[in-house]
Amino acid sequence: MQAIVLCGGKGTRLSALYADRPKILAPVAGRPFIEWQFDWLAHGGVTDIHLAGGHLADVLRCWMETRCLNLNTSQAIYSIRCSEIDLRVTLSKETYPLGTGGGLKFVEPFIKSDPFFVINGDSLIPSLNFGAMADQHVESGGGATLAVTRIEEAGRYGTVEFNESLRITAFREKASRVGGWVNGGVYLMARIILANIQPETTVSIETELFPALAEQGGLHAFITQPPLLDMGTPEGIGNMTTYMCGQ
Repeated sequence: MQAIVLCGGKGTRLSALYADRPKILAPVAGRPFIEWQFDWLAHGGVTDIHLAGGHLADVLRCWMETRCLNLNTSQAIYSIRCSEIDLRVTLSKETYPLGTGGGLKFVEPFIKSDPFFVINGDSLIPSLNFGAMADQHVESGGGATLAVTRIEEAGRYGTVEFNESLRITAFREKASRVGGWVNGGVYLMARIILANIQPETTVSIETELFPALAEQGGLHAFITQPPLLDMGTPEGIGNMTTYMCGQ
């Protein structure tokens, strides 16, 4: 199964530290964050990866060319080895910011599996079982499945509510609250969902697409154990570095 990594954002909260590179190349525990994601996906059995780039995607392309084992120049397919596993990686660059949903629609021609994973390019959940998430997705009838995990201070993320059958019923805005289920930044989606997104339109997965799917009963939660590691801020990079060095 394929994973689409959303890595086109400007990373404004890190720009003072790493203005010369996309956020996914920011160093974490001595390695570009993208290498941690590659390892995580490879160990999870996901070896076909598309990077949905945007801001400074040309810098990311240059890094890929120096890192890959070989390159299919006619199709721009990079072969990269992580943890003794060979990955097939492709890269695209959106022409202007389209948001997470619009960016996903932009890369539709690169999507090879149905369903497919969507991964936020600034976070990961080490304990996530990709295979079990895929099994649950099939059992729930398709649509979309969202990985959720529980954190003690959920306010910065907003929370996700779901019923006993794991059908997501509501999203709550960011607020000062203690504890809650939060969006883990990993989704498994049926390709038909992209038909609801107009091309070249700025759309948010989190605030537009998912609430609409939840209202229709087509969005389910997949529970996974913490931690949720988010490197989108200097503090997040510090926390992630501490975690990685402790493994």
